[in-house]
Amino acid sequence: MKTFLHVGCGPLYRDPVTQQPNRPQGFDLNSWNELRLDINPAVNPDVVGTMTDMSAVPSGSVDAIFSSHNIEHLYPHEVPIALAEFKRVLRPDGFVVITCPDLQSVCALVAQGKLTEPAYISAAGPIAPLDILYGHRPPMSQGNLYMSHRCGFTLNVLLGTLESAGFAKVVGICRPDYFDLWALACVSGIGDEQLLSLARQYLPEQPAGAGQSEQAAQDMQQAIQDVLTLAQSHQQNGSLAEAQSLYLEILNIEPRHAAANHGLGLIEVSLKSAADALPRLEIAVESNPAIEQYWVSYVDALMLSGITHSIPDVLTLGQQHGLQPETAQVLANELAELLKTK
Repeated sequence: MKTFLHVGCGPLYRDPVTQQPNRPQGFDLNSWNELRLDINPAVNPDVVGTMTDMSAVPSGSVDAIFSSHNIEHLYPHEVPIALAEFKRVLRPDGFVVITCPDLQSVCALVAQGKLTEPAYISAAGPIAPLDILYGHRPPMSQGNLYMSHRCGFTLNVLLGTLESAGFAKVVGICRPDYFDLWALACVSGIGDEQLLSLARQYLPEQPAGAGQSEQAAQDMQQAIQDVLTLAQSHQQNGSLAEAQSLYLEILNIEPRHAAANHGLGLIEVSLKSAADALPRLEIAVESNPAIEQYWVSYVDALMLSGITHSIPDVLTLGQQHGLQPETAQVLANELAELLKTK
């Protein structure tokens, strides 16, 4: 039977009728053993530890991790350490499910002047945006500072943070009506169909009223593709301002859209500098490394920016994805010629 590590498990809750332990979605009793980890010995976990130090859990020993409303309790500089620990204890085919507050939807209430007004009612009582941002006030006032929040995420930031931690495949949802984010991240690269299958099994469904039905999602993707086609047409015709505006529209909806970041990066090379374009071009290769042109544009921008020391590593990495060896050799020769002139 597979084992999932329940990080920040809290007290063990049981169904009042069946007396069976309550489990997160997808981690059913018949398929999963639960290993409970918490910083607080009073909740009787199997393992006492923290997200940043799970040394009591052997490397590669669990099939999955579930972490609900824990990561926001870390300082920002501790988040990569915790995610490295998550990745360490997971088996090569393992995955992590993380849920945490969505600062974007919470801040919408703050902008409306509702910082201390209840956003929703939980089992612990009314929860205001102030509690979501900084931690639930009642238990903290009683000395439980484990409840304090020290960092926060939007969906884009959460997924980007997981990718930066080395997880090969990530997917996530934002539920504005619930003020929360959910993400699933896999240690190894799997197909999109398998990734979506895991997401359907372990992530909650989008509320019907949230406008995130499958048809709505398909319609949105088609609209993005239509805007992208128009932007690329403007760019090819030299209408850079119009193309730039359209690419930004796409990125407002999907910040890590590979083609939009690549197109906007090329415009920034023309209108600003190669150095200004590097962040866009880097996102393009990270989001869709199978496209060879993204690697070529990224390496060209590195050369134009004078950042030559990292190019050999980029060429090696690129050849593990979409960069053909012949193209990599051409770029390496260009780099050698460039270095001769210095």
